Amino acid sequence: MLAVLLAVSLVAAGLVWKRERDRGSAQERVALAHGLALHAAELRDAAPGTARDLGLAAVKIHSDGQTRAGLIDTLVGERGAELTPDASSEVALSGDGRIALTGAGDEVSVWDLTTWLDPKVVEKSDRIAALKGHKEDVGAVALSFDGRTALTGGDEGVTIVWDLTDPAKPIRTAALAGGKNAEDLGGVRAALSRDGHTAVIADDDGDVTVWDLTDRSRPVRLSVTRAPTSSVFRDLALSADGGVAVTVDNDGAVTVWDLADPSRPARSADRVLPAKSAEMAMSADGRAVLVGNAHRAGLWNLADRSRPVSTAVFDVPLADMYDMALTSDGKTALLAGPSDSAILWDLSVPSRPARLAALKGYAREIDSVALSADGGIALAAGPGGVSLWDLRGLAEVVADPELAACRGNPGAEIDKADWARYAGGADWSDYGGEGMDFLAVCLINSGSDALSASVRRGGTQSPT
Repeated sequence: MLAVLLAVSLVAAGLVWKRERDRGSAQERVALAHGLALHAAELRDAAPGTARDLGLAAVKIHSDGQTRAGLIDTLVGERGAELTPDASSEVALSGDGRIALTGAGDEVSVWDLTTWLDPKVVEKSDRIAALKGHKEDVGAVALSFDGRTALTGGDEGVTIVWDLTDPAKPIRTAALAGGKNAEDLGGVRAALSRDGHTAVIADDDGDVTVWDLTDRSRPVRLSVTRAPTSSVFRDLALSADGGVAVTVDNDGAVTVWDLADPSRPARSADRVLPAKSAEMAMSADGRAVLVGNAHRAGLWNLADRSRPVSTAVFDVPLADMYDMALTSDGKTALLAGPSDSAILWDLSVPSRPARLAALKGYAREIDSVALSADGGIALAAGPGGVSLWDLRGLAEVVADPELAACRGNPGAEIDKADWARYAGGADWSDYGGEGMDFLAVCLINSGSDALSASVRRGGTQSPT
């Protein structure tokens, strides 16, 4: 009986020891993975290849939200490129992401992104044209879905209509004076319907003007309506059909405009949306509106324009909100502010917004962002220039960053020098590097595999 009790006690002690050993080993793996992920983030700009390998190693060793997000950000960063180093305050994209506008100073550059989106083309094209004619800085750009009609708004209060049927040879077709008379001065915000036939201009005098651009050379002013606060506008959006517009004024008041009868705009939800909003974006169908300010954004359903319904409020790691963009279906958002990255959010489940990735690569703030209709192309602009991201295939990267990284670089390796530099003294034999001069990242042992390797080497003995 005594022998049986002794055996049971030894087994119990062994189980307790094993649990403690496993717990300690798991904590070591988590600490190693998080440390590698941190080094990867620090190396994204200086050594992107090393950053990718370290980030992948972190996920292989311990996959959690932190390591996965870090690897996703690194993989997305590899899809970015500098369009131009020149500062830009405004950007716009056509629906298919092929034509881009970037505004700086008193002119707007026109870009054909065809070569930029073809990885087989090494020599990328420069801007193909410049839109000039403003006396002051350009503070607004808008582009129709097909990229054939553009609006540029200057701080002198004039909005110029451009025919971009041949984007390399833009034609100035008309100038739209702001406000109730041609002498009104001040900056403007501008938006176009999907077909480019309807334009809405919001100026610094607090006037919202609706124009019919069916004949771009003979615009017809349909209405001028004074906003409730008669203050400067900081943002404006228009639905694809031109039937609903949303404005944000300098006081942060958000107003929904029903343009079913463009000659008589109606404020259908005046001051119903949250006050003190900094920026706003709207889905193409006009049924979803995203508003945001420092540290927070909110998604609203406008199915009933007179009674917007809040569907989600979520925290955003931005000290302020400088710009935001939505895909046509309202399922993906891009938010930017005074940081070196713009943040992509998944809004496909409106009640549960989820962070997708950070588009990094700036040393200064981002002033303006744009997304193609399907979210496959993104632009971000600021004092540091304009960057372009090819986000086609992002869903696969987010779903399984480990698979995406190994598929793109199956021979990824970490040598002993880098392991010693970044792994904090961890024994790489535990992770598949025993007897090797390099560690094959895609074959790294993780979890119980790493522990088993340690036991096989005799690194840990069971109690007797």
